[in-house]
Formats: sequence, structure tokens, C-alpha cells
Amino acid sequence: MPHLLPATLLIIDVQKAIDDPLWVSHGPRANPEAETRIAALLAHWRAHRWPVVHLRHSSQLAGSPYSAKSAGFAFKYAVNSGPLERVVTKRNNNGFINTALHAELKQLHCQQLVVCGVTTNHSVDATVRHAAGLGYRVTLATDATAAIALVTPEGEVIDADTVQRVFLANLAGEYCALTLSDDIIGAHQSIC
Repeated sequence: MPHLLPATLLIIDVQKAIDDPLWVSHGPRANPEAETRIAALLAHWRAHRWPVVHLRHSSQLAGSPYSAKSAGFAFKYAVNSGPLERVVTKRNNNGFINTALHAELKQLHCQQLVVCGVTTNHSVDATVRHAAGLGYRVTLATDATAAIALVTPEGEVIDADTVQRVFLANLAGEYCALTLSDDIIGAHQSIC
């Protein structure tokens, strides 16, 4: 029987840019405590010396708070990458497109991911779907993700809490398992 490693914690786009007023121009984001929950997951993974990969967005859009030239490009302090943790930079919403993410996960012998980060309706959704398509078993920590409001082409604002619920419901089952961060931490059985 091969040695089984714990799941890899994949933290998506938790950069200072998420605090830019741009993201709340149509109302507050869902789950304002997401970073606290992400930090708890990260601390748990670090305590067990389990693998962690940080995705970092490098926007190509002029003036984006996620631009590599912006102060928003840096990771938020509470979830900053550690010296033994891998960092993968992406240029679009999908962590696997034109990045080293899949190669990094293969090098870690990973088959299972625990995913958290921002935003649920952008990079989290796109990356989780792609991970499932590649055959990874994905668990999404629902309280360690956050969505932002959307505006329809007709100008209707869909509040962030509704966006969060709809995107999570759409991912559930087919693309990932949904659970709370405390349940993940309590389980101690996330095996890759």
C-alpha cells in the first residue's frame, strides 16, 4: 500500500486587493469572516506540516488592485505564504490555465484538495471546476470563501450572500464536497 499524504490546502487569491472599495461598490461581500477561517485552516495545516499552495492573482488589467505593480498584489498578513509553502501566480480566473499549479500538485503527489479563498464567484469557482475535471477530489470550505455582488446586464444587483449560496449550490456534489472549516479541522482525516 502506498504512503498516503494529507490533502493539499489550496488558498486562492487572498491578497490585499480584496479589500479595495471596488469590490463592495454594489454592497458588502458575503462572509466577511472568511479570512479568519482561512487563517485557522492554514494554522492547522502548518501545525501538521501538511502541504499548502497559495494562488496569487496578477491582473493584466490597467488599474486593477490585483496588478503586480499594486500594493494589493501582496498576500494579506493573516494568510501570508510561509517559507515551505508553494506560491503559484496566475493571470486569469482559473488557477490551472497557463500556470504551474497542476505540476506543483503532481510533485506533491496530491489527489485531494481542500480549497478556500476569494472570490467564490470568480477564481474559486473556475479553479474548483477545473480541479474536478482533472480528477482531484475537492473539498470546499464554505465559510472560508467569500463572494461579491453581481450586476445583471439589465442593471439588477444580486447581493453577495445570494451569489455565494447560488455558486456553492452549483458546485456541490458534481465538482466538490462542501463543508465548514471547523469540520475539516476536526476531522483529522483529510487524506490525499
